[in-house]
Amino acid sequence: MNPLFVKGNHFFEEIQPAQVSDLSLVVVTHLLDTPTIYLDCLQRFASVAMVLPKPKSISQQTLENVDQRYPVVIKKRSQIASPDVAVATINDHVTSGKVIIIDIGGYFASTLSHLAEHLSAQLLGVVEVTENGHQRYQSIETLPVPVLSIARSPLKGPEDYLTGQSIVYSAEALMRECHHIMNGGSAVVFGYGKIGRSIAKALHTKNINTKVVEIDPIRAIDARAHGFDLINKDDALASSDVIFCATGNQSLNNHDFNRVKNGAFIFSVTSSDDELELSRADASFQVSQVTPHISRYERLGQYFYLANRGDAINFIHNAEVGPYIYLVQGEAIKAVNYLLSDEREKKLIALPNEERRELAERWLAHFG
Repeated sequence: MNPLFVKGNHFFEEIQPAQVSDLSLVVVTHLLDTPTIYLDCLQRFASVAMVLPKPKSISQQTLENVDQRYPVVIKKRSQIASPDVAVATINDHVTSGKVIIIDIGGYFASTLSHLAEHLSAQLLGVVEVTENGHQRYQSIETLPVPVLSIARSPLKGPEDYLTGQSIVYSAEALMRECHHIMNGGSAVVFGYGKIGRSIAKALHTKNINTKVVEIDPIRAIDARAHGFDLINKDDALASSDVIFCATGNQSLNNHDFNRVKNGAFIFSVTSSDDELELSRADASFQVSQVTPHISRYERLGQYFYLANRGDAINFIHNAEVGPYIYLVQGEAIKAVNYLLSDEREKKLIALPNEERRELAERWLAHFG
């Protein structure tokens, strides 16, 4: 095994909680081309009763490996959004005891109240990893169980930063496959959150003319303070050669594609369901495959390029962020134990700073 994964496994062994015999975990996760040390750690202190892979980030080899050891359920978020499907799916795998959901992207946000009432096991809470999911759970007026979000944890910052860097790396690689380069063109980043900020910085260091579309005034000021000109959506679409969609909340709708500059490349940092409204574009443009991961959309003399069918492009290159992913997964493990250790308020909560500090110290001991 690669030394990085060996260290990661030792790190997980050091932080894993004591075994809980009646605890089951429902785990939404990426299945990248890496060892399953995170799932293996969860299994050592609980029962990984169900693994729900994110459909857009599955390595076939990893899927086959996981499927031999854990119950794997392949379903889209739209399917899980059905209350009856969500309840039946979990009840098929967890019939008693306690259950905690580890979520990525708010898969169970729309059905949470139904789950709390109808699951066979006692739902202790949810651990949410992403900003998209954080916002989905935050929009629930009355939470039936505690939701511990690590989306805005300072320990997730390094992963978000490196994700932005990996997005730019993948964008450059995909453009070069089409005999295009970014240099000499203009780029726009939709959304100046943690990942959008990292993308903008990476583009700037490459001397690429970069502007930002940001509707939140506080983030807009932050972008200006870091030297990025602000631009409105219409002007951005008409003038940008490269478009990065990093809002997590539909950067581009069906009408926007009609205004994209000829020859522009569009890249997303998350699922097309979250970032792009593609239904009308797919129907009204002629779509042809240029490379395995780049599609050309053309209609009445207008054309543009869309990467990875609108899904996150960094997963094409395995979304590498090095050992920092273990900080995020480690905080998820700590979050499960925090929900177990006491009765928590039924609201959106975060892991206490002292728990994060201990986790950071242990991570530094292994990787620092």
